[in-house]
Amino acid sequence: MLIAGFSHAESRKLTLCYDKYPPYAIGEFGEAASGGIKVKLLQDIGKQLDILVAVKILPWKRCLSAAKDGLVDGILPLYKTPEREQFMAFTLPVMRQYNCFLYKKSAFRGRVDWTDYQALKDHHLGMEIGSVVDKDMEAIFESAHPIERAADSITLMKMMDSGRIDLATIDSNVGKYLINQQGVADTIGVSDVPIGKLSYAAFGFSKASGADRWVAEFNKVIEKMRKAGLLEKLEAQTSK
Repeated sequence: MLIAGFSHAESRKLTLCYDKYPPYAIGEFGEAASGGIKVKLLQDIGKQLDILVAVKILPWKRCLSAAKDGLVDGILPLYKTPEREQFMAFTLPVMRQYNCFLYKKSAFRGRVDWTDYQALKDHHLGMEIGSVVDKDMEAIFESAHPIERAADSITLMKMMDSGRIDLATIDSNVGKYLINQQGVADTIGVSDVPIGKLSYAAFGFSKASGADRWVAEFNKVIEKMRKAGLLEKLEAQTSK
């Protein structure tokens, strides 16, 4: 009976990972997340399903690798891509997200068409390591200069301040949060124009860990939350 009880408890526990990416996930690398919008969403769903949930803060590339190898049970809401579907099963969408450009204001004067990547390609672009944004856009910039890669968005902002890059791709809500948090709104701007199309983020569950069996249960709760308007409130929070 004790063994059976222990096995049941273990089966009701999920550990997911995410990058250090306020306002979605807050914490330090290698430690448990201390907060964040996506962390709270997982906790809310966990309560409804009677699951003990935890979130590890890991560098993005390591988080993806851990999910692929089954070292964690999945990743907080992220974009679904064919490559990621090879090792993760995705839930229904839980929030809309889009990438945009952070830009150094002094490098751009007058009106800039953020959708005309050919006109922007002479500027140096920065991106986070492991990020997937828009391959066509990336190819255009790569044709003029190598894309600079950094571990996180704050490092990209420092690279922009030093003149190493002029633009950087970033999640729109993360960009707005960091601009205010870092006090750089006078020198760095955030474009409101999506790069590519609007995307919908969903929980990704590791096939290697066996956590993909939770997709159906999560979907039931997600549908209930959507009907109650709770996910719309979550999306409104991300834009503040």
